[in-house]
Amino acid sequence: MCILIGKYFDNIGWVGVKNRDRNYIPEISFRKRHHDGIEILYFWDDITQYCEGINSQGICVLSASLMVLDDEKEISKRSKKPSVDGVKIKQALTNNNIKQVVYQLIKNQLTGNTLVFDQDNMYLIEGAWRKLKQRSNFRFQVEKIDPKDTVVRTNHGVWLPWAGYQRGSNLSQSASRISSESRRLCAQRVTDRARDPEDVINGLTQNFTDDPQLNPLRTTKNRKKMRTTSQILMIPKERTMYVRPVQSHMHFNFWDLNRPEQRTWVEILSNRVLYLNLKDQDPTNDPPYAPQLSHDTQNTT
Repeated sequence: MCILIGKYFDNIGWVGVKNRDRNYIPEISFRKRHHDGIEILYFWDDITQYCEGINSQGICVLSASLMVLDDEKEISKRSKKPSVDGVKIKQALTNNNIKQVVYQLIKNQLTGNTLVFDQDNMYLIEGAWRKLKQRSNFRFQVEKIDPKDTVVRTNHGVWLPWAGYQRGSNLSQSASRISSESRRLCAQRVTDRARDPEDVINGLTQNFTDDPQLNPLRTTKNRKKMRTTSQILMIPKERTMYVRPVQSHMHFNFWDLNRPEQRTWVEILSNRVLYLNLKDQDPTNDPPYAPQLSHDTQNTT
């Protein structure tokens, strides 16, 4: 379960932000690939081998699941096979034209709410399986977003209202749908008020309600529940991916990733804002999500 935001700023163009929710502690690394003169930087989950990223043409892909059963599986061991969705995104980012990236993701039937954007353009793809995972059952809608508009998506369908979490007799599904709707409303408020990309990503750490599962940044002490494990901000104009390891183990080699000749860049954001949002609480109390801030950011030089 995740939050996706797309917003256009006059001075830098389109940016994309994601709160990534998992029910396990991810091990994150960054990988680079070169394909026909295109450099691609991937945010890589070493446990599931899922990836998304940005290429040297400034084309970015961020995605949030609408296949709820797949998204809710508790990860108990490291995957030996690449994530199917990750492979589709990885292949699409080898293109140097944003329309080709969009076309390939649709052709390969990527499910979920997916943002494809560069500095000047943003596309939203909403895709899901109508019934069984058979090629003829794939449904999607894609739209180019006007710079005067914003995009905020969570884990229920908007253009495909039957996709994602649904209200009904299944109490777990209904609770997840309520969470999805609440997080979207909170994220929309953050997006509307944001004056720059930092306002967006930091705003998604705020508490809007006493129920931690209904906030944009989800916290829990229950190992099996969804919690926000990282935040991602991509700015195409800068060819840069910013990552905040809210609750992730992160491994990277700073010098290899950010050499002067590189055409894509990584910046690691501090978790300080998570604590600053608690300044109005009793300073003698431990932050309620302090146990979830365990991350191991290693600079292996």
